[in-house]
Amino acid sequence: MGIELIKEKESANDGQTIHLFYDEIAGMYMAFGLSAYYSTMVIEPIISYSDALKMPVALLNRGLIQYLRQSVTKVEHQPQSYYRFRLRSKVGTA
Repeated sequence: MGIELIKEKESANDGQTIHLFYDEIAGMYMAFGLSAYYSTMVIEPIISYSDALKMPVALLNRGLIQYLRQSVTKVEHQPQSYYRFRLRSKVGTA
């Protein structure tokens, strides 16, 4: 989980994507910035703030990942590393 990769993906977030990055130490997936915000529209993750990235962070356990997988479109998955999900519509649109 690289800081530069997270910043790059979140700065290019299209208003419809949730990026999740796996943290081996915590054993959980994390969403940052806009992805953290968008995840709260589907599930109720633990929300905090990343001092290193200067943006919100959402922590997701396996149960939340399973629910998220059923509620949105899974576009990409690299086991124990990364997920990219698509919301059904852009945030702020009907």
